[in-house]
Amino acid sequence: MDDIKALDELIDDAITEEKALAVRADELALQSKQFAEYLAAKKHNDEKIEMLWQMVKDEMIAEGISEHENDFIKLKLTPSGKYKAEDLDSISDDLCDIKRTLSNKKVKAYVELNGELPEGVKSTGYILRKTIKGEK
Repeated sequence: MDDIKALDELIDDAITEEKALAVRADELALQSKQFAEYLAAKKHNDEKIEMLWQMVKDEMIAEGISEHENDFIKLKLTPSGKYKAEDLDSISDDLCDIKRTLSNKKVKAYVELNGELPEGVKSTGYILRKTIKGEK
């Protein structure tokens, strides 16, 4: 019971911090037209940047490129670690949980051992990992 209470307190702290930042941003926006314009532009730019990185990821997948590096950044596509199967009945019981759902852990272990996905299993996608040169 104490663990749940501690978890709830952490959640409350996180929510309180988020609300405080939102309130402060609103206060500053009311005080400064420039800051309000910045917030609007930032939201638009954040969406644009997210779209651009998605385009980079899609292009890397389409071209079969798993790693790319230039003078400024190193990109690496890694499987998301989540898998799906269209027909679970055709999948080996060794790759499924008791309730006949595909086990991501078991499929990941299979891929690490065999270097390929089992027959009938597909990856649900990729994660694009970005490392700015000079960062570790």
